[in-house]
Amino acid sequence: MNQLFRFGIILGTICLMATLVLAITYEVTKPKIDEQLRLEEEAALRKILPEANSFLQKTVDEIEYFEALKENRLIGYCIRATGIGYAGYIRMIVGIDSNGIIKGIRILEHQETPGLGSKINERRPGEADPWFLRQFIEKSARTIALKKDVDAVTGATISSKAVTDTVNKTVNEFLIKVKR
Repeated sequence: MNQLFRFGIILGTICLMATLVLAITYEVTKPKIDEQLRLEEEAALRKILPEANSFLQKTVDEIEYFEALKENRLIGYCIRATGIGYAGYIRMIVGIDSNGIIKGIRILEHQETPGLGSKINERRPGEADPWFLRQFIEKSARTIALKKDVDAVTGATISSKAVTDTVNKTVNEFLIKVKR
């Protein structure tokens, strides 16, 4: 019994030390990770609406978005959107003009299955942008639908539907709240 208690104390100490190292590592790396995410988001904004020379971050009823400005004139919006795919969350930014026409979409982060759902963000050789996301450009975000306006990725219908539905729902909610 005495030896069992001793092994329990040793194992507990090891677990405590491992937890402490993990917590310290998290705290040290978090600012760097946050900065990297901010830079990726900024690059996505510039890629979606390249004609804009500034982006003003705003929030309306918990929807986070950016006003895209060209020489202090509003030319569109970039909206943060999060959907649930097959394997987890899909975080993206959707760029629209003031009429709700999609100017671009960038996937910032996803947890989809490699080789299947991850194809929503796949670039084909020689192409600059993901082929699936290019299908959305110049289409109305208010009415966009899978199979009608956008072809699903083979083997990743759930991920394709998640992106399409998230774009449609988020943009419609945003336009209703901004145009009140």
